Amino acid sequence: MSEFLIRPVFPADHAAISDLLHAAYAGEMRSAYSETLMRAAVPLLTRPVPSLLFGGRYVLAEQGDEVLGIAGWSDISPFGRSCPPGQAHLRHLAVTPAGQGQGIGHALMAHLLEMVERAGVQHLHCLCPLNAVPFCRAAGFDMLGEVILSLSPDVSLPAAQMRLEVRCLPALDSAALEAGATL
Repeated sequence: MSEFLIRPVFPADHAAISDLLHAAYAGEMRSAYSETLMRAAVPLLTRPVPSLLFGGRYVLAEQGDEVLGIAGWSDISPFGRSCPPGQAHLRHLAVTPAGQGQGIGHALMAHLLEMVERAGVQHLHCLCPLNAVPFCRAAGFDMLGEVILSLSPDVSLPAAQMRLEVRCLPALDSAALEAGATL
């Protein structure tokens, strides 16, 4: 893949981000979840919260006018609670299906880790879809255990609870990260 730009997310990007998340989640998560669960879960997982999306903590990778990937973090948990000082959550990391294995996810993760480190985050948490566990491990996250995410009263998704100690960042495993995953 030729060069791409990583830049902050802007409100005008909302439709492209929604399309990217839907395509990435629908494609990558099929390896870990049933088709029935995917039909119910993907629409719920692909709605980023606008106040978080445009709060300066999300970036996207683009080439020309094409959005290739997105990554974001927040000091608000996926359940709407404020994180304790020094802690944050990885909220999304997704790459287009065509962009998988091209180093886009690796570049987005590296950029995101620099952002959280500069913000004083010491522990970055992730509620990770099961298909993305190898990607997160390659980025230095430790598995804390499996959890069930209640996405709605009728939809629950098995996931992994993971954590990265930001102050002890390892060298990223480029080969594993370039294999790609969707968070």
